[in-house]
Amino acid sequence: MKRLLMGLSTAAMVAAGATPAGAAPPNIYHTISSAHGAAVVVSTVGCEQTEIFVSSSTAMYAGQPGPVNKQGLTAVFVRVTDTCAQASGVSAAAGGGAVLFQADGQNMAPLVVDPRLTAASISTDIPGTDGNGNPVTIRLSATWTGTGPLEHQTTNVHNNYPGEGNVNSTDNNLRRTATAGVSVAVGGVTASGTDTSALLEQVKSRCIEVARPGVEDFYPCFGFPA
Repeated sequence: MKRLLMGLSTAAMVAAGATPAGAAPPNIYHTISSAHGAAVVVSTVGCEQTEIFVSSSTAMYAGQPGPVNKQGLTAVFVRVTDTCAQASGVSAAAGGGAVLFQADGQNMAPLVVDPRLTAASISTDIPGTDGNGNPVTIRLSATWTGTGPLEHQTTNVHNNYPGEGNVNSTDNNLRRTATAGVSVAVGGVTASGTDTSALLEQVKSRCIEVARPGVEDFYPCFGFPA
């Protein structure tokens, strides 16, 4: 999760120059910092397979001029599958077998992470629903420990949209592979495990949309007014 943004968390701003006479002011976006941790844990005991998918982030966004907005987002998906059973009268898993239980949910809890992506954590109770649409609470605890080298990447892109306007975007990104330990408890199901190929990443980005005079609804940074 590249258009001019990255998944659940890119925005941008470039230093604005003079606005041509008759042109609307540019739309400027700035991701001051957006950090994200992801992990996938799969464990199998006999015919029973348990999968946990976790995504957690924290971010600071701002327009120019405008206030700084802070936002966290944590999501989890849990599925228990009988890989030996035929999916008769119950849901089928994507990889085959019968789904015995599943639940997912999200809340606004922010990831706690250090700036160099050496460690991160999240511990929260998440409201969600099970596979039958019933409300559940998912108790999640996850930690990430950076294991790989800190990778640094920068990009600077200028796009011209003939007859519409120009867009400039820059990204300053860090990422590091990590080992994640994850545990969940929901609906009588408790599960835990380790993902040795988890990921921590940080994005700092900026983007400016400059529409030609008379052009309206020019929003290529996000595809909609941000």
